[in-house]
Amino acid sequence: MGNLVEVQDLVLRFYTYEGVVKALEGINLQIKEEETLGVVGETGCGKTMTGLSILGITPPPGKIESGKVLFKSKYGKTLNLLAQNERILRHIRGSDISMIFQEPGAALNPVYTVENQIAEAILHHRRKELLEKVLAQIEKDGTEKKIYKKMLENPKSLIIKVFTKIPIIGRQSRLKKEVRKEVVNILREMEIGDPERVANMYPHELSGGMQQRVVIAMALACNPTLLIADEPTTSLDVTVQAQILDLIRRLKKTFKSSVLYITHDMGVIAEVCDRVAVMYAGHICEIAEVKELFRNPAHPYTKALLESIPKPGEEFKSISGMVPNLINPPLGCRFHPRCPFAKPICAEEMPKLKEVKQEQFVACHLY
Repeated sequence: MGNLVEVQDLVLRFYTYEGVVKALEGINLQIKEEETLGVVGETGCGKTMTGLSILGITPPPGKIESGKVLFKSKYGKTLNLLAQNERILRHIRGSDISMIFQEPGAALNPVYTVENQIAEAILHHRRKELLEKVLAQIEKDGTEKKIYKKMLENPKSLIIKVFTKIPIIGRQSRLKKEVRKEVVNILREMEIGDPERVANMYPHELSGGMQQRVVIAMALACNPTLLIADEPTTSLDVTVQAQILDLIRRLKKTFKSSVLYITHDMGVIAEVCDRVAVMYAGHICEIAEVKELFRNPAHPYTKALLESIPKPGEEFKSISGMVPNLINPPLGCRFHPRCPFAKPICAEEMPKLKEVKQEQFVACHLY
């Protein structure tokens, strides 16, 4: 299988009053077609910023200094996302690449219904497809058919927005009905009971698990080839978490999508991912297949991370030291102040990712 996304030497900085935050430093990773790549690490290591950088929505005062994000679009053309203008990126976001944000309550607009929020994505990216469906339903030639033909000639035209808002025609328009049908179908695929009723509800009327399903529905409304899931189960209880994980796994097979799964939970990584990238303080420490990573972790940080997982009947082992301040990070390997195997070279030179076994890459001077 080929690479769907290839991140090359990505560098991200935040220019703050306190100083320059070196958030991402030379990130290199690949996401293969139809695979789930997990990104794991402590809070503040740059997991979310990696996902946002791929979409080109890093929050201010963040600035991508250098690097490439090569993406193979649905049409087979490879694009460097960092070199595209905002108009092209708006077309790619939602259609080719979607993101499930960490807090569903914050991701949903409280003043719009579920139907309105999912319909916005559908109308923006699948308008032409829906207009063709509507035209096929109209048997007689007339004013209505002429209007829809004009819409199809220019799907981005303002006439669509005007037409769907005319009180007498708009509320009963075929386009609106078609969009409603799509919204209800995607909610049903999310295993939401009574999707017709839920479509008319507001976010505050839904539970945390239901809100998360709606956010996933928005992300999958246009069948993206890459789904970025940013800790989608953090605020959910264990039962709902299992349901959401099962849902993501099933939908990935249905839509044949790739998934970038961001989390700090190694148990979730073991359950849903094919490969995993371990991050520490803005760097990739190790990339390996999930089974190999749990069986034979190579990087000292990966070993410490796995040893820190609480086990029944065993004494809890924490990682000594503190996460470094990224305004003034340590020279050389950023983990060396906490590493029990540190050598003099670790404080002087940043190690590069090396393939130590097949499909296992490690950035450590021990190798």
